[in-house]
Amino acid sequence: MTEDHGETDVLSAIRTVKGNHARNHYSQRQIDVIRKEILPTLAADPEETGIITPYKNQVDALGREIADIGAATVHKFQGKEKDTIIISTVDDEISDFADDPYLINVAVSRAKKRLILVVTGNQQVRERNIIDLMDYIRYQNFEVTDSKVYSVFDYLYKQYARERMAYLRKHKKISEYDSENLMYALINDILTDDRFASLDVVCHFPLNMLIRDTSLLSEPERRYVRNPAAHLDFLLYNRISKKPVLAIEVDGYDYHGETTGQAARDLKKDHILDEYGIPLLRFKTNGSGEKETILEALERLVE
Repeated sequence: MTEDHGETDVLSAIRTVKGNHARNHYSQRQIDVIRKEILPTLAADPEETGIITPYKNQVDALGREIADIGAATVHKFQGKEKDTIIISTVDDEISDFADDPYLINVAVSRAKKRLILVVTGNQQVRERNIIDLMDYIRYQNFEVTDSKVYSVFDYLYKQYARERMAYLRKHKKISEYDSENLMYALINDILTDDRFASLDVVCHFPLNMLIRDTSLLSEPERRYVRNPAAHLDFLLYNRISKKPVLAIEVDGYDYHGETTGQAARDLKKDHILDEYGIPLLRFKTNGSGEKETILEALERLVE
């Protein structure tokens, strides 16, 4: 865009909530902001929309979750143009690489009609070109907003240490892991809703107590079920019938990574529950929207 015709929405920026969202040059939170807050408000042609990010890991993750919109690094996008460009900066503390003025200029100039900047909500310790760009957007009276995408696991971040302690003091501790304690508190808060008065939750429920008849399973799966350590993090059940309603697992980002032994066990557990028709929700500790996801599942299951 080279001329100003008084358009009202050509520039905008959105800040994530505070937190250590980036992992190995990848930010699930910025992807969630794009998917949940930006794209639903755009009346834009996917073919004329592009997402630019400094890092290949973010490109790969965007490709898995937002398949209909092209994503690429700044270098790969050079020479291309789209009506709408979304820039995902990824970094929690903006690095010299992501803040390179040449690369920012290339990214910004790919947009023909609209530019949307997604940036961390963390305070930066040094002056940054990306922050200057956000200040310019605000100075030109365009919109800079704070994201409403959050997670119960945000309390795990150092920025929320005081809030985490206050929150957990109000709820029963059931685990050595604060991630599980936070999920337990959230589940109990949800179950106070009158719609779910027939439900209760139990923690660390052994699989061998849930799956008594193992005839549907392979021999390795039977051995896994019989293992005393194999359990569900949380099982929601009907108080009267005692039937399972929903299983919930909390997956720490590092411990449950795709290349870990735990990931293989997770797949085995997923298949076992699927064979016996027990719904399962998995929540990564770097994800978001846990309350909404659980509510949606329960509303379907208790109809």
